[in-house]
Formats: sequence, structure tokens, C-alpha cells
Amino acid sequence: MEYPSRFDFFIQFKAVFNHQGKFNDYVLVNTSENFRTVAGIKSETLIGEKISKIMVERKDIFGLQDFYYNMIPGTRRKYEKYIEELDRTYIVNIFSDDRDYLILFYTDITSLKKSAEKQRKDSQSYEDNLYAFEEKSGKYFKDSLTGLYDKAFFEEELLRLDTIRQLPLSVVMGDLNGLKLINDAFGHEMGDKALKKVAEIIKDASRKEDIVSRVGGDEFMILLPNTNEETVTKIVERMKTAFKQNPLDFINVSISFGSATKTTEEEDINRLLKLAENRMYFLKLKEGKEAKLEMINYLKKRLEKITFETKAHYDRLKAIAMKIEEKLNLTDIEKEELMLLCEFHDIGKIGIPAEILQKTESLNQEEWEDMKRHSEIGYNIIKESRESIAIDELILLHHEKWDGSGYPGLFKEEEIPKVVRIFSIIDAYDAMINDRPFKKKMTEAAALNEIEAKAGSQFDPNISTIFINTMKETRAS
Repeated sequence: MEYPSRFDFFIQFKAVFNHQGKFNDYVLVNTSENFRTVAGIKSETLIGEKISKIMVERKDIFGLQDFYYNMIPGTRRKYEKYIEELDRTYIVNIFSDDRDYLILFYTDITSLKKSAEKQRKDSQSYEDNLYAFEEKSGKYFKDSLTGLYDKAFFEEELLRLDTIRQLPLSVVMGDLNGLKLINDAFGHEMGDKALKKVAEIIKDASRKEDIVSRVGGDEFMILLPNTNEETVTKIVERMKTAFKQNPLDFINVSISFGSATKTTEEEDINRLLKLAENRMYFLKLKEGKEAKLEMINYLKKRLEKITFETKAHYDRLKAIAMKIEEKLNLTDIEKEELMLLCEFHDIGKIGIPAEILQKTESLNQEEWEDMKRHSEIGYNIIKESRESIAIDELILLHHEKWDGSGYPGLFKEEEIPKVVRIFSIIDAYDAMINDRPFKKKMTEAAALNEIEAKAGSQFDPNISTIFINTMKETRAS
């Protein structure tokens, strides 16, 4: 079959927003020249119509229902669709651009599908069938990032191999731990590298006849025909070992696996998938939490190497906090939050360029705007481990000021959490009495005078008074 086919076509939509700027619908604005020949509809009758109206009035002739209920600007998808009214099977590629246009390309693969079906009916051997099908359709059923098969191909093979001849039939589901944390800390480029690393390790640890697919953002599935539970366990252990031995740059990649095996013809294949998924999520509850904590502790240690945010700095903050927490009648929870904030407040700086963090002169306006992002980055990182370190919102707010002039500028005065108001004084005091790359340290007396001068503007005035008195008492004793 040659491409392009005379049955290929495209349709183009423009996003529509309401007066509040909220996305509402799509309107058809253009079609390819052969649209009328394929669909039997004059494009002029549809131009200007909303996608919701077209889908209802024309039934599902364009296969729009598959993404209609989740459509948003920026959509990028690819899926296979049989359009009954046309009696043809298509690969539908959906693209969006920054002008809020949505384009759907329909690539006809009807002949390809019929050829594959004929091969199956002819009882071609499993391996020959797989490679013949891959040769003809691989470019349509491959995940563009990892090169593995995509969800559509996995589902196709699952149905095809669900026969007594392939028993025992096993499936393995894997889920990458902490992908969002990696994206937040190092950017999506590193997240993509992590996904590629996972794909590479799983593929290398699998056998030639296994079907390895990426079925979601961070989810992978392996289909293993003629494979019993014992063999599956060995393959999964081989993968786990490979992950430990092959870190990504300086990151240890962790993935949780769950597996299940069908041994009798009567077993429901969908229940098999659900069982593998449940087992995977059960392990992920524990392994995912451990992986995130390991990642966060690693980020903190790495940050110590590239900035002045050293362990000594964290320890000094904690020591000062312990001196004043009793004077402020903090609850046990507030004390714990204050200690965690002392330790993890600047974790988001891991996402700031090293040349900015290590600059010895004052930052220019553009660099300062970049630096201010560390609160938000830290919030996103710690939010991923809220069950263990529940201070994500405190990290987001730790540069707020009493008069509202801080950042991100969400709160002022007593709207700012008490723990944050305390920490901001402790952090400023420690910064003033210790050398930094861009300024010399002050005396303790001068630092206390500075806090007193900024009480009511940068700092909570009442807490400032308690802090100053406490530090003076400590120096006198």
C-alpha cells in the first residue's frame, strides 16, 4: 500500500474561548481537497460549525468522540479508529499549534489491517506474524519518544494472543516513580531522558518475543506469551537489578512492577490486566514513597555542592529555631514544620541555573526573576512527597513579607502562616551574620538592629520583638 492514499484527508479547527478567556469549543475552519470525495460531504456546509454540533449531527463519522470529552488546546494524540460510515480504518494524528489551531490528519490503513487479519487467519506462526506486522505498521504503532510499541498496538496484540495456544499468558505493568518530581526539579528534557532510560532497560531485559509498550505517560506494559509466573518473576527481578546498576546521569531511576498470569482459557483477560495493575499500585504505595524521599534527599545533597546552602546552614537555622520555639508557644506540629522548613526551604534552587546560584555579584533583574522561581519549584518538588514532608505550601510562601511586598505575593501580615513568619526572621538573621558570596557578614548586634528596623515591613513586629529579646538573652547568658 502506498502513501498518501486517496482516502487520506485532514480537517482543521480553531479554538473558541468565552469572554473570560476560558476554553469553550472548536470551530471547523478548513478541510483538505479530497475531503468531499472521502466523506461524501461538502465542506462548505460544515465550515463555521462547532465540533460538538458536528459530532452530534454527523454521528461519529470523523471519529471525534474518542477525544471530544477531554479536548483542550495543546492536545497531541495518535490513535487508531475504524469509521463505520466509511468502512475504513484510520490512524488519526492530532496536532495543536500556539495559535490555538487543531489539525486532525486521517491516514488510511484499511488495506494494511486487512492484510494483517488475513495473516492471522492463515495461522501464520507467532514470530513471523509479529515481524511482518511490525514491518508494515511499526511506524504507526510506535511511541515517538521511546520507540516502544504504543497502547493501540498493545491492545491489538493482547486480543490476538488471548488464545489457548499462547497459555500461560503473562502481563507485567510498570510505573515510573517520581516522574513529575524529575520534571519539576530538572525540566521535562530530563523527564524524557528518564522515560527513554526505562524503555531501554525494560527492552533489554525482555525477550525477543515479548511485546513491550508504553501505554501512558509513565506507564509501561509487557505482554509475555507462553510464560509462566516463575519466569515472569525472574524477568522482573532482572529488570530491577538493571535499574539499580544503570542510573540516569546522577539520578537513580525507580519503577514499580506488578504482574499476573493467565493459565486457563476461561480466565478473563481484562481481570488479568486489573490484577497486574492492582499489584503494581500496591507496591508503588511503598516503593514510590521511598523513591521520592531518596530523590529529595539526593537533591538537597547536590544543592549543597553547588550553592552556599550547606548542612551547616541548615543546622544553624535549626539551632536558632530551637531557642525561640518555646517562647512562641508553638504546637508540636508547628515545631516539626519549622524544623522541616529549615532543612528543605531552598530545595527548589536545584531548578535554577548554576551560573545564577554561584554568581558572586548582585543579580540583574532577569536573573532575580529566575531566582524567585525557586519557591514555586520547591513547592512542586515537596508536594510530590506531601505524605512524608507536608510543608509544600510553607516552602511556596517562605519569601512572603509582612507588608505583602514579598513573593509570590499571595499573603501579607497574619495571613502568612505563623511558621513562615518565624522562619523568615531566622533565615534573614543567619544570612546576615554569615559570609555570602556577594556580601560580608554583619555582627550579631547589627543583624538584630536590622531586624528591628524592618519589623512591621519585612517581618512580623510581634515575633521580631520576641526573637530580638531571646537572642539578646542568649548572648548575655
